[in-house]
Formats: sequence, C-alpha cells, structure tokens
Amino acid sequence: MKLTIRKRYLRFLLPVLAALLLLAFFLLWIGGFGFRYLLRKPAELASVPPEELPGSYVTLSVKDAGDPFTYLGYQDDDGNPVITEEYTACRLNGKYLIVRVTKKDVATLERYLNAAELVQSGELGSVLEANLGKLTGTVNKLKKDPEKQLRSWLTSHQIDSRSLKDLYSGTDVSAWPGAAEGNYDAYLDDVILPYELDAGCLGVRSAGTVRFLTVLAAILVLLAAALLVSIFLGLWEKNMRAAIRQQGKRLFTDYDSSELFGAGLRVGRDFVWVFGTLFTRILENKDIVWAYPRSKRLEGGKLRWSLVLKTDTGAEAVARLDSEAAVEQAIGCLLSQGFPMAVGFDKEKQKLYKKDLAAFKGKVKSGTI
Repeated sequence: MKLTIRKRYLRFLLPVLAALLLLAFFLLWIGGFGFRYLLRKPAELASVPPEELPGSYVTLSVKDAGDPFTYLGYQDDDGNPVITEEYTACRLNGKYLIVRVTKKDVATLERYLNAAELVQSGELGSVLEANLGKLTGTVNKLKKDPEKQLRSWLTSHQIDSRSLKDLYSGTDVSAWPGAAEGNYDAYLDDVILPYELDAGCLGVRSAGTVRFLTVLAAILVLLAAALLVSIFLGLWEKNMRAAIRQQGKRLFTDYDSSELFGAGLRVGRDFVWVFGTLFTRILENKDIVWAYPRSKRLEGGKLRWSLVLKTDTGAEAVARLDSEAAVEQAIGCLLSQGFPMAVGFDKEKQKLYKKDLAAFKGKVKSGTI
C-alpha cells in the first residue's frame, strides 16, 4: 500500500522537480551563466595578465577608455541622435582593446568626452575635476564588425603614410611588413587584441538581463528544493500516515484483500482508497452515506466517469473511473459490504444532504432514501 501510494505522487512530482531544475538551468544558460560574475569583485583591467583577459571581469576608469571610433544609434522624433552603443579604442600594454560601451554607460562616456572638450577650450583645468566614474564589464571575444571599424579608423585617420607613424599611440609602424607600401594589415593584426571589453555586461549578457534571469532561476531552484523537502517529509502522504496510526495492521490487511476498480479506486471490506494525482484519500466504508456516478462530456463527445462518495461528516471524495460500468460495479461492491448507504443522484438527496446532514443520515439508516 505504501509503495503504491508513494509511486502515484512521485510519478507526478519527480518530473515537476526535474522540469523546475531544467528550466532554472535553461535560464542561466540564456544568461550565459553570467551569475558567476555576481560573486566576484572586478579587477583593474591594467592588472590582468594578457593570457587571463578572455572572460575576465574588470573595471576601467572612463578616462582610460580611449577615443570613440564608431557608434550605433538612431534619431528621436526631434531628429536628435540617440546613441545606444559606442566603441572606443583603449590602449592596453602597447595594444588596442576595443571597449563596447552600452546604453547604460554611454552617458558616463559622454561626460568624459565633454569634459575633455572643456579642458581643450580652457573652461576646465583638468578632466580630473570632473566626476567621470568607471566602466565595469567582461572581456569577451572580439566581434568582426567593430574590429573592421577600428582597422578602418586607424588606417584612415591615425596612421600617417608619410612618417609611417601611428599618431594615436605614437608607434613607428615602418618595421611591420607591407607598411612602406601602405599595407598596414600586419601591424593591425599584431596590435589589435582579439577581445573586447563589453561594459555593463556580466559575461556575454547585460547585467540587468543576467540579474533578472538569475533571480528567476533562483526562485525555480528554491521551489524545487521546497518540493524535494516536502517529499522527504512525507507531506504528500499525510492521509495515509494518519490512517496507519489510527488503524494499524487492519488497514494493510484490508488493502491486500481489496478489489481494484481501475487506477483510481480500491474497495475493501472496511476501507476505500480513492487515488488522486497527488493525494490518496482513505475512507472507512461505515462513514460513506451516499454514492453516485458523475459524468462529464469531453471534447469529441466522450464521457468521463467518476464515482462520488459523500461521508457522514459532509466530506466528499471523487474517484475517476474508466466507464459507467466500472462505477456501477464499484457501487455494487460498496453495497455488498453491508453498510447503509444512499445510491444515485437526485436533487432531493442533494438538498437534504446540504441542508440537514443528520436527517440525511437518519434516512440512510432507516433505508427511506
């Protein structure tokens, strides 16, 4: 009996538990598992060894982010440009690291650029006088588009073809193959790092997205944990445990000799077991005062049959059975146990049962209903 009841609810709960954990994993996967960066303190970009750059979580002062070379955006209704992403060329240990500044941090970068212009005009003594802030993000693999844009910007605007000098970094490019002929590919291949710092990102996703998905995943994991605890505590078989405490061996003996009516009902000499998806109701036959069939028409015209059992305390248990014949056989089995019971549904019975349960039980005992 114990194993049968346990299998029924575990057959439903274990897939639910697995689904919760799988969905939590899927949410973390969508977030690129960026939640792991929430547990880290960002390192200063300049302090990270070159070989450890990929995937590192770093911070960079906006004044060291370098000059912007391209951006993405659109025009608002008034025709003003709205920048959603801006790309800068950061000089890092003699190399170029592209910094992708997303919408959240664009305003921080713009404050620095405006301050630099004020310094050049003499309105501000130093950019240090401005509250510039920092950029925090993850170093990821460089995308082709920004790399192409940086190469074009350096070639067209920063490399002096007469002096063969990179004006942006001050590097003499004449030592690289092809530079004398105006081909700077070898130089650019060497100095452009194959990574980009994605500011405002935890991994490959934005920090906001990662936090949202992590919270959702955490909720699902907590639900799964609560479900697992409820299984170990036996909360889904409380009815069975209570019945065992009250009836002891008598309950097991009756179960072994009971008659099975499909997956939803067993009828013994003294007890009835009504099996649900999660909970199993165990009723004493002597407490059942009314039994009747119930049908519901499903899509396609098929009828779904159930046996409704009403007790002398006003409680109800419903056993889903396969057919009308199975319901009738179950009622016949209950009647054969010899306990008084009303059979069949009509509105008069329903009205009396709801209005005056004591009178209903009296009529059942006297056989007048």
